[in-house]
Amino acid sequence: MDFAFGPEDERFRAEARDWLSEHFAGPFAALKQEPGGHPGEARGDMTARRAWERELGTGGWIGLGWDRTDGAYGNRAATLTQQVVWAEEYARAGAPGRLGHIGENLLAPTLLAHGDSAQRARFLPPIARGEELWCQGYSEPDAGSDLAGLRTRAVRDPGEGTYRITGQKIWTSLAHEADWCFVLARTEEGSQRHHGLSFLLVPMDQPGRIEVRPIRQLTGTAEFNEVFFDGAVARAEHLVGGAGHGWRVAMSLLAVERGVSTLVQQIGFAQELSRVVRLALETGAAEEPVLRDRLIRQWAELKAMRWNALRTLGAAQNPTPDPARDSAARGSAPDPGPNDARDPAPRKGAAHDLPPGSASPQAPGSRDPGSQDPGAPSVAKLLWGGWHQRLGELAVQVRGAAAALGPARWTAGRPYELDAFQRLFLFSRADTIYGGSDEIQRTIIAERVLHLPKESRR
Repeated sequence: MDFAFGPEDERFRAEARDWLSEHFAGPFAALKQEPGGHPGEARGDMTARRAWERELGTGGWIGLGWDRTDGAYGNRAATLTQQVVWAEEYARAGAPGRLGHIGENLLAPTLLAHGDSAQRARFLPPIARGEELWCQGYSEPDAGSDLAGLRTRAVRDPGEGTYRITGQKIWTSLAHEADWCFVLARTEEGSQRHHGLSFLLVPMDQPGRIEVRPIRQLTGTAEFNEVFFDGAVARAEHLVGGAGHGWRVAMSLLAVERGVSTLVQQIGFAQELSRVVRLALETGAAEEPVLRDRLIRQWAELKAMRWNALRTLGAAQNPTPDPARDSAARGSAPDPGPNDARDPAPRKGAAHDLPPGSASPQAPGSRDPGSQDPGAPSVAKLLWGGWHQRLGELAVQVRGAAAALGPARWTAGRPYELDAFQRLFLFSRADTIYGGSDEIQRTIIAERVLHLPKESRR
């Protein structure tokens, strides 16, 4: 794949840079992104961050690269390279992590692949305008990495034709801010594992039927939540992919979540690494041979991740014919079997429902976001999860003993202050868990790529 930036891309870059310079100013300048943490992290003025989403939508910068077969939905057209250009300029401007990431980069490609025309017409334009925020209702207390073990139920009301949802989700990113939640629930009585699941779109504004409880983390923020459904209502026309077909829809979405978005994510990683290197030079820590070797290794591994992501993008844009995959894309996928029903990720409530990154380019022309190399997303997750965690360790190591001190004196009103590098260290501890634990990713590669014997289940 030729991934060079041409004259049109550079004109697009100039337009993006000029727009950000003009609009990411005034009251929005206070939202400038700091290193560390995660884009959904509950830092900054949420009212201002929602206003910034609407500003992006008005400018047409949400939904770049969406499949335009059935309409534009309010966004602008952009090639794959232009999507990367926008992400680069967004990161360089220090613009804030996107509150609309889940709707734009997870739900929208899923609706384009599995939704009907009415669902796309209803939900995609508000996402493109930055008006409606989404959260992801996958993980449960006893069904994180093993998503097929979920117990949340949705019962069809024969009179009203609606679904009544009862159960609990956990690690739900930004549920306290979201307007809607896409929920994976069991709709067939007596069904087990991946059978009998359905993918429902649920409005969050249902007092007495939906309760959101934030989960406080080591970083002091609380973007992850527990969500309790007590008879919450979902309309029948908001069932995506058909009753009982939720597993196929969910797996398609997870392939997007763990896929090509890593290329954009690496732009932020490079900025974080640059800050750590500058700190090492300032403190003199770079003079220590072992630490210097670790810094160089971090740089080299980041380059390797970039080339791997480019390879994945090229494969997604120019897929090799695969009869089994093409059959699955047409809806005749074979029964995945009990071991394939394992979710490669503890569904992240903020950390568990949202992977780092402010944008996520999709491969143009691919109607099914899950139709790609089955091992590519898992390889990418293994690479960036461990890399970012090691960067967090380096960030405190280069500071030495000073890393144990907060940035300000302790007060009763502000007893828990962290600087950017401390947040990076603490938040990155979860990188090898959320979005799919390392153990789960290795199992996927072993079973689905290397075709090793499947792990026995008792």
